[in-house]
Amino acid sequence: MRKRMALNGLALLGLLASTNVLAEIQPGFYAGVGVGTATIELDTIEVDDDFDFKFDADDTAFKVFGGYNFNQYFAIEATYYDGGEQEETIISFPGFNSSIEVGTSGLIASAIGRVPLGDLFSLYGKLGFASYDAEIKTLVNGDVVFEEDGSDDDVAYGVGASFNIGSQFELRAEYEAISLSDGDFTLLSVNGLFKF
Repeated sequence: MRKRMALNGLALLGLLASTNVLAEIQPGFYAGVGVGTATIELDTIEVDDDFDFKFDADDTAFKVFGGYNFNQYFAIEATYYDGGEQEETIISFPGFNSSIEVGTSGLIASAIGRVPLGDLFSLYGKLGFASYDAEIKTLVNGDVVFEEDGSDDDVAYGVGASFNIGSQFELRAEYEAISLSDGDFTLLSVNGLFKF
């Protein structure tokens, strides 16, 4: 009985050891998707000449991305994200509701530096450049009364943790941010990727 348990234990250790070897990050391309919560904080939105409004709201966001692993320490990545449509109420009372809605989407190009903590787990940081479109709407009782579109480019950065599952799959938990000229855009997401 003890011999059988010992053999089963050795077989399990051998299986885990072979999985660890396979899970090491190899050079090559990868692609993935993510979902999470995007938050926009703007210092000032000018509603009219006499009234400025500080905006802070969140919504569900998603992203698709692809990149290339040069080795287990360094990669480059391109991401398309849709930040959802954040909405915050300005004035509300029975029969009247006024709100501001902000929607963003864009592209981010990043360099990624990793610190492996074993064969399966690593921490990483991202630094890059974001090009995005923003749409701001003022709504009264659900109807759009003012709309403004714009585009901009800003620095993007992030941190995350990744967990390798076998040799081809990876799970990530990630925090990303774009430093806007008058505020911040942040995205907290869970991602899955496939390595080719």
